[in-house]
Amino acid sequence: MTFSICSGPRGAVLIASLLATSVSFSAYAQSKLPDDLDPQSRARLPYLKKSEMDEKSQKAFAIFPSKDGTMTGPLAFAAYNPGVAIALLDLHNAAVGAGTLDPHTRELAILVACRETNYNLEWNGHEASGLKAGIDAKVIDVVRNNRALAGLDEKDATVIRFGRQMFRDKKVDSATFAKAAGFWGKRGVMDMVAAMNTYAVSGYFAIAVDEHAAEGKPELPPLK
Repeated sequence: MTFSICSGPRGAVLIASLLATSVSFSAYAQSKLPDDLDPQSRARLPYLKKSEMDEKSQKAFAIFPSKDGTMTGPLAFAAYNPGVAIALLDLHNAAVGAGTLDPHTRELAILVACRETNYNLEWNGHEASGLKAGIDAKVIDVVRNNRALAGLDEKDATVIRFGRQMFRDKKVDSATFAKAAGFWGKRGVMDMVAAMNTYAVSGYFAIAVDEHAAEGKPELPPLK
């Protein structure tokens, strides 16, 4: 069975329910911030300021998002070593920008990686991108809430199953790999691994510094 993009009264009800759930997670997140977080970055480390960096490191500000001389964005903490952040940007461009996956599959792979690393910042950006790419809101709900894959389109189920096995089990079984290769080819499977892992790397930086979602933005629920 294939889910269609939500439309009509049922779709409106589902989207409203998803928004309400996001609001409740946001309220929970805002009330549970640990004491060791920087109030601006909402993480254990402050954002880097251009005025505090040497001349060589300041060149990163020409590459990464910044506001009023303060670096922000998904690689803000990786940029404590600017060379690492630049290398990760190159990895992203090769894995995502030059990859062979269609937008639907690519965005779903990214969402799976963000879910598996509880990476709020990129999840909140790519949830909208995923809907725009044609991922059904029901599928996104399955990823967000770690639901069973029964009833999903087989391609969507394969992406989610592949990511869950890779990140959780540390082993992708033969059947899942063969199915993914059948859908996207050998290069496509490796592009999916690359896309998932480039976002997971940023997610691990967020884990290390306990980065919380921006004020007013929802946080992913704990994986159960």
